Amino acid sequence: MAETNRSHNSIILVVLTLLALTTMFVEIMLVPALPTMVQDFPADANWISWVLSIYMLVGAVATPLVGRLGDMYGKKRVLIAIMGIYFVALAGAGFSIDISEFLFGTASISVLLFFRALQGVGMGMFTLAFGIVRDTFPKDKIPLALGIISSMFSIGVSIGLIGGGWITSVGKWTDAFHLVTVPFLALTIASAYLIEEPGRGRQGSLDIPGAVLLGAGVFLFLLALTQGEEWGWSGAFIALIVISAVLITAFIFVERRVEDPIVRPSLFRNRGILGGNVAALFVGITMFMVFQTLPFFFMTPKAVGGLFGLQNTLAVGIFMLPNAISQFIFSGIGGAATRRTSAFRVLIAGLATTALGFIALLGLHSTNLEIAISQIIVGAGIALCMVSLINVVVESCPKSDFGVASGMNTLFRIVGGSIGPVLAAAILAGNTVALGPAVFYTETGFVHVWTVGLVFAIIGLVASVALRPRPEDLCGLIDDEP
Repeated sequence: MAETNRSHNSIILVVLTLLALTTMFVEIMLVPALPTMVQDFPADANWISWVLSIYMLVGAVATPLVGRLGDMYGKKRVLIAIMGIYFVALAGAGFSIDISEFLFGTASISVLLFFRALQGVGMGMFTLAFGIVRDTFPKDKIPLALGIISSMFSIGVSIGLIGGGWITSVGKWTDAFHLVTVPFLALTIASAYLIEEPGRGRQGSLDIPGAVLLGAGVFLFLLALTQGEEWGWSGAFIALIVISAVLITAFIFVERRVEDPIVRPSLFRNRGILGGNVAALFVGITMFMVFQTLPFFFMTPKAVGGLFGLQNTLAVGIFMLPNAISQFIFSGIGGAATRRTSAFRVLIAGLATTALGFIALLGLHSTNLEIAISQIIVGAGIALCMVSLINVVVESCPKSDFGVASGMNTLFRIVGGSIGPVLAAAILAGNTVALGPAVFYTETGFVHVWTVGLVFAIIGLVASVALRPRPEDLCGLIDDEP
């Protein structure tokens, strides 16, 4: 019987890992194609970064709500429903140009952004996967299983960079969605048959006011960043920032008073959870500031000062291969280190390595070897952070709070991931050079982005060290059961 349970748990882990991998692959597979997507949406060039950010923004709002629905109605049931929505969004995104031309008579990025927003709901699959593992796996296997699933944040990104580059080099970026749709449908069917419902739902309520306030606050902040170069310090820009701050403040006020909040303020008294969430925010920002900029950096023509002048997305994917390989290798190293030492130590090592990677990018980006070395260091740091973040939650909260705590950690990670691309795009927009009708970003712009990324990495590192958990904070999942 024990052998049967181990075998079944292994099957569940494979299915959940593939789900997590697919979710992040789809998030990042368009990154190599971002420079060429401008040609399909010339009137919407300023909104290209939202192809990444809208996915993450909706994911940030959806993740805690999906987790709550899983608690109320059953994690497997909600997981299958979310996968159904995700499948429709994948299929729709593949035909977004055709749909927009039918509706508006021209190619509009709004249709693609709509389907990308629907895909963002799929980010909630991470919280459901964490919950299924928590409810069904032996307690000594939970940290390893969670680390494997969580590592898909970085491994999925790595594969997405290469796979997306290859797909869009031999076809169009829409083909990436077509190729993912059918395998994802097969994965949905497999999940319905192979994953068992871990337990009955329990009573609870959805924090709709909190979700609306959080989503609106983050959206307006990102909108201000997107339009900042065009608006400058105008009344509209300042108004968006002020309204965003008011909404986030109202969100904090509401979370202190609702019965089932998205973010439970009392958990922040635990330094491990507080430090892990602060780190998750800055890891998300820095991770996507790198992925947003490198494709544009590689494809800037030499005629306007570009250092590499790559001509197609496959070449971009190949040039980003060191990052992908590094993340794959260090995800395994980070998982092993987490089992041998504390997850928080691995997290701090990851943040320090990420900061070192940004320093390398600032000084080593002129030759193939230099940019490869810089990417290896950045990739190693991000991988160590991704593997350790969820296990920081495991070490720091009792099992009864794990669902909320893991949802909070994923929320902060996703919010950071939605800020990173837009912030990078806003910085780059102020550093452009024209070549005929086309506009490209200058080396100075990329240096500015990487400098800001370094600052965020250092802030995350300092905050994590300052908030490292005390012995009484380590009341984690592995210790709360006899």
